[in-house]
Amino acid sequence: MFEAAGQYGQRRASQKIRWALRAAAAALSASLPMVALAQEEPSAEETAAARALALEGIKLADAGRCDEAIERLARADRLRHAPVVLGRLGECQIARGRLVEGTETLRKMLREPLPPSPPEVVVAARERAQGVLDRTKSKIGALNIVVQGPDDTAQVSVTVDGQPMNVALLEVDRPTDPGEHRIEAVAPGFSSASSHVTVGVGSRQRVVLELVPDPRAPLPEPASRVPTSAPQSQGAVSSPGLIPADNDERASADVQADSDRSLGEPDHTAAYLAWGAGGVAVAAGSVLGVMAFARKGDLEEDCPDNICPASSRDRLESARGVGTAATVSFIVAGAAVGLGTFLYFTAEAPSGAEKTAASVRARAWLGLGSVGLSGEF
Repeated sequence: MFEAAGQYGQRRASQKIRWALRAAAAALSASLPMVALAQEEPSAEETAAARALALEGIKLADAGRCDEAIERLARADRLRHAPVVLGRLGECQIARGRLVEGTETLRKMLREPLPPSPPEVVVAARERAQGVLDRTKSKIGALNIVVQGPDDTAQVSVTVDGQPMNVALLEVDRPTDPGEHRIEAVAPGFSSASSHVTVGVGSRQRVVLELVPDPRAPLPEPASRVPTSAPQSQGAVSSPGLIPADNDERASADVQADSDRSLGEPDHTAAYLAWGAGGVAVAAGSVLGVMAFARKGDLEEDCPDNICPASSRDRLESARGVGTAATVSFIVAGAAVGLGTFLYFTAEAPSGAEKTAASVRARAWLGLGSVGLSGEF
């Protein structure tokens, strides 16, 4: 008796599956013409393949094998759209935890207008989809993602479970399936940041990711400078500030000359001062020499045979002192001229702002029996 009951139950289950498949086929056949008006008519092969995939997908869905059913139903809808197939696809997506995607699939189905006098299977499929949607939409959670650090959020890239997220969704509630999620944010010049969060059924989670500057990040390249030369075709007119290509060598020489001028000419100030001091010493020596000869002439009368009396000793010492001063002046003049010549040919251009701003002060001095040059460099 139990065996007979079991066989009866199997026959009843098989009969229910056959009824479901027949209803799905009828719904598919009734819904296909509604979409054919809005898009190019599929070929007979595509229509037949879509029907076969849809029936297989619905059979898998009724058996609770939604992982396999989703692939078949999605392919059937791509070959030839049918609202009934779309409704069963949304149900399976929800059954696999893809609440956001599944509810949007059901909404898409429900937005499609009904034809005049729709078949009962189509009406029943819409009622079923509406019921699933009403029970599911309150279970969808929300993620509110905030990224701190970069001033420009357009430079930020955010992924949720490895999938890119539009940055326009930052700091707003993003519908999210319940469960565990990984959020990661990156931006140029910053270290990446990530977080794991669990979204409960119908709950809202706020996640704050702070991006800090990365010290190992390469520095931004400096702004490109305006080119000083550009190639031009033969006969082209040169624009101001541009150098024709056939004058590259001359342009290079001009640039080198400008560079040399920017370094400064050799500073000959010390040489000129030394020569000036030498000139002063020559003039002083000449004057002192004339004075020495004049005093010598005065003493010749009082000092016959170069023997002077005691009364003329002071005049003799004075004449000798003037003569010595004249000799020293000429020696200093020669040294100053030599020093000036050496400084002239060994002068160098200033190497920095301090040398450019430095001043050289020198002065010649003349004393009784001595002459010299002093200065500050």
